[in-house]
Amino acid sequence: MSTGYKILLATTFIANFADNLIGPFYSIFVQKIGGGILEMGYSATLYSVAVGVFIILVGRVSDRLNKKWITVFGLFLAAVGNFGYLFISHPYQLFILQIIFAVSGACLAAPFSTLFTKYIQKEKEGFQWALEGGGTRIIIGLSVLMGTFIVHYSGFSTLFILMGTLSLAAAGIQMRLKLI
Repeated sequence: MSTGYKILLATTFIANFADNLIGPFYSIFVQKIGGGILEMGYSATLYSVAVGVFIILVGRVSDRLNKKWITVFGLFLAAVGNFGYLFISHPYQLFILQIIFAVSGACLAAPFSTLFTKYIQKEKEGFQWALEGGGTRIIIGLSVLMGTFIVHYSGFSTLFILMGTLSLAAAGIQMRLKLI
């Protein structure tokens, strides 16, 4: 495996772990800040539509910009969003975070896939794509389990601090890609 692939794989695993710590507890958090079913629906709709639009826009400009730096920027935005949860006290503030997460996700979508394609070893594409895909699913499962214990024993603030810190760590690892 190339060094670039290993960096991307580590970044993917850490970023997905951070993103999924909140897992099924997102709805509980929305209720905690005064939201209900409508706010959950609005939040999910806003994120989905916004990330779709931003993926198209970022994908278009990413052919002219440095994909490595776009992904680092996306990971830093994820950290901003994760730390931002600490300051949310109203459902409408959550909508602002959804836009931040949508831009972050867009910066990671097409550019990240393009970088993976660049660093995947020929003749081992199937295994290396499977390692990324299967490994990510395993990481997500473990993340949700860990998030369960963190929320139960320490609360949401601890969870959000860990999520933000891990997102920063992923950005730091991703920055190493620029060095190779």
